[in-house]
Amino acid sequence: MPGSMGQEGSVGQEGSMGRRVGQEGSMGQSVGQEGSMGESVGQEGSMGRRVGQVQAQLGQGRALAVLTWGELLRALLVLGLCAHPRLQRDPQAFLLLSRRALGRRLWRLLLSVSLWGHFAVGLSPTAVAVLGRRLRARGLRPLLALPLEGDAPHGQGEARLQQNCGAALRCVGLAAAAGPEPAMQLKLTALLDPRLCEKIALRLAEPEGAGLSPEEVAAMLDGQAPALDWLSPDENEALGRGLGRLQRVVQAAVAGGVQVLVDAELSHLNPALTCLTCGLIWRHNRAGPRPWVWYTWQAYLRDTESLLGAHLAQVRGAGLRCGVKLVRGAYLAQEQGRARERGRPAPTWDTPEQTSASYERCLALVLAALARPDPGLALMVATHNEESAMAALRGMSRVPPGSVCFGQLRGMGDSLSLALASGGFRVYKSVPVGPPEVTVPYLARRAAENREALGGARREREQLWAELRRRLRPWA
Repeated sequence: MPGSMGQEGSVGQEGSMGRRVGQEGSMGQSVGQEGSMGESVGQEGSMGRRVGQVQAQLGQGRALAVLTWGELLRALLVLGLCAHPRLQRDPQAFLLLSRRALGRRLWRLLLSVSLWGHFAVGLSPTAVAVLGRRLRARGLRPLLALPLEGDAPHGQGEARLQQNCGAALRCVGLAAAAGPEPAMQLKLTALLDPRLCEKIALRLAEPEGAGLSPEEVAAMLDGQAPALDWLSPDENEALGRGLGRLQRVVQAAVAGGVQVLVDAELSHLNPALTCLTCGLIWRHNRAGPRPWVWYTWQAYLRDTESLLGAHLAQVRGAGLRCGVKLVRGAYLAQEQGRARERGRPAPTWDTPEQTSASYERCLALVLAALARPDPGLALMVATHNEESAMAALRGMSRVPPGSVCFGQLRGMGDSLSLALASGGFRVYKSVPVGPPEVTVPYLARRAAENREALGGARREREQLWAELRRRLRPWA
């Protein structure tokens, strides 16, 4: 299902993770060994040869040959279901109606072999470990995603945020046990009150700003009590609790070797989320072989290119490591609807073509930064778009080995994922973690936010049908 990848273990640092992945399976042995595949390109073939292999796999449509019969048939079923107009129009209502009609037990059973089983994984450490081994055997990596959101009925916000913190800490443990150099996604509004984030974002937009530098946020993360004069005492306390939760989760992640990819959200919150993430970067990305905290940049927003350029200059000037996950964006309908309600221009580009052009400009910007000496930078090209992936490959000849990786959602873009892996490029699959009652409504919300992606998998379905025909008629 679509999301903000949506977007993955050493995410962008291919050396150390790749050296361990080879223990997981024969394909991982040839694909994951970045010491030979990336750092010593001469042993495995030139970049051009690797890119040619990816192009051949995509052109011939043979990357899906590694899928089992069960995976192939389930993918056809699920992607066909996702293309149904009723599910696209109101996926949450569709799922609620199906649960009422089928009953909880049958509903869970059918989901486990369809939507939930295709996109998500349960909370069992065994289930996560099995999925991790299966992905790594194909040259892929798991990126665990928490289906958590801070919104709750009035009066339950703090309790919900505390529960989310516990869930995030459990996810850190699951990720750490899922394989070498693991990673997870985290939504900041799962740990901080979204209303407080909105107030901070509004203040940041004022001419005088919010008086919040990354260094000041980092000090608050270390326990300094917030005392912002434009927040009430209760709001300062709430900010302190939220930053404390965030610090506990990221500290646990760093201790476990888990990289944290912070999700971008609705654009009116992003100023606050960017500011707080910069505080995490100041606090945690000073030492170590890789950035521990990454941020997600949405190319469908008009100001992303300029903001991303300023961010890269800021962290480079401070001598910090930086992780960039580049996505198109998953809240298009909400962004445009919110703008209409307020009588303002939408913050997003008007057409998919403009968004694609923005994505490639942002991609070129990060690749150029990577080509500088000692960039201290890693990039995840999080896209299901083949043209964008190939544009990234064409620009990788001058960047440090291991500094670029790719990401797609589990259950979507498998042909692209497997083709990239066949060329020795690092690929991560974003996997929501939790039971169907939690993950399926989350997936439905992500689907409602991005209906275009939900119904836009026609090429992928065509490739799946072509693979099925090859298996049924191998002589053809």
